[in-house]
Amino acid sequence: MLHHVSYAGRTFAALMLAAGLAACTADKDAISGPAGGLDDPTFANASAALQTSCASCHGASSGRLFRTSMDSTTLVASGLVDPASPSASQLLVKPRSAAHGGGVIAAFSTRDSALVAAWIATLPNVSATTVNAVKTDFAPSIDGVGEAIWLQATPLTVQIAGGWAAAASVSVRAMYDDGYLYMLLRWTDNEASYRRNPWIKNVDGTWSVAAAKPAPTNGQNWQQYMAARGGLSFNPEAPEYMYEDKMAIIWNTYGAGTVPAFETVGCAAVCHDPNAGGGPGTTYNSVQRDQAAKKYTTVVGQVLDMWHWKLVRQNMNGKMHDQYVRYWLPINDGTAGDGGRASDAGAVGYASNPAVSGRPTFRSATNGMLPAIYSWPTTDTLRMTDVEVAALPVGTVIANMLTSMPTGSGADVDGRGVYDSVLRRWTYEIRRRLTTSDVNDVQFDNLTRTYKFGLAVFDNAQIEHSYSGPPVRLVFKP
Repeated sequence: MLHHVSYAGRTFAALMLAAGLAACTADKDAISGPAGGLDDPTFANASAALQTSCASCHGASSGRLFRTSMDSTTLVASGLVDPASPSASQLLVKPRSAAHGGGVIAAFSTRDSALVAAWIATLPNVSATTVNAVKTDFAPSIDGVGEAIWLQATPLTVQIAGGWAAAASVSVRAMYDDGYLYMLLRWTDNEASYRRNPWIKNVDGTWSVAAAKPAPTNGQNWQQYMAARGGLSFNPEAPEYMYEDKMAIIWNTYGAGTVPAFETVGCAAVCHDPNAGGGPGTTYNSVQRDQAAKKYTTVVGQVLDMWHWKLVRQNMNGKMHDQYVRYWLPINDGTAGDGGRASDAGAVGYASNPAVSGRPTFRSATNGMLPAIYSWPTTDTLRMTDVEVAALPVGTVIANMLTSMPTGSGADVDGRGVYDSVLRRWTYEIRRRLTTSDVNDVQFDNLTRTYKFGLAVFDNAQIEHSYSGPPVRLVFKP
């Protein structure tokens, strides 16, 4: 039986080490040096070396993907170690990389690194970061149910951390046939979040659009925001948080636009925060938006493919938003809001319920002011009269999202999720053609290649996502 996930039991750190989504600047000041000559490649000695260098930022209650309190089994399952190539393990790569939020950790000595690598080499050569896509003769229905056909695919548990999600992991299965890749994802969630920025009638008779969350202070990061709003008891499902559940998968593209750094550090390669020296971070700033953490590549022409699911805006039409992450030069202009994130060509399939004279224009013709999913199709809209709106009582809530079928290459990815309120779990199914005509898409045109991707879960969160750490590998099995 799956138990209720407690928000109090989920710590509120800004990110995990391997996803590199927040600064860890304290590491530079708190490190005390090498492990003191304990050269035996045992877990106890490797753990002691890591404890000395990393405990100030990666302790038991840090909420990061890597924690110095982890036992060997948990550490192996995290995917941070790679017995097939010990020196390529994230546990060793990140402290030597600018993609580590704390920067390069010089005091993690060569001796410490060799000791940890030697311990990793003693482990069974089993990858904790590989999803094996199996060949299928029968295509699954993309309905979010997850029928028995998926049992032929072995699930991989991908650890996530660093954001608001109740889930600590995502289960991933994959299949393919001659035309399509199929994926099945499952993750826990205390409740489904539909209340995305609705219109609300105020006491004075005016209308306003509800904010996604109480506004952060400019310069705060996610950890500081959550600490200021309850700390261990922080609850993103509380009434003042009014957004939607989302999920995203980001792929390297392997053509002319491939991002080499993604192959080793994953999504941290495109996470940049000016307050962390341009490295990964989670700083908010709604005034100087170029001073907020953003996703972008740093080389012209480098591109990552992003499949982005948005519950309220897209689930009814069975689509993910096909987007990409591109080169962007930080500047406080009209592009700063999205940074390097952009959409593939075509209509996105959703729009806000527009304002007329400061109040919402439409309601649903069949479901009134507030359908259960806080949106309705554009074909189901009914324009409200001034008399009708004036008669609505204070506190009336009207959905703020009109949806339609997306078009063009932005609609290349099919997907639908179903929430199980008993198991408190999302099941999400995906289908995409192995190859597409869009230059910004990953092309699964070489089934002998290993394709790498990252995962993110947004739990009623606009941006505060929980991320996977090392890039996850997708391998097509004959």
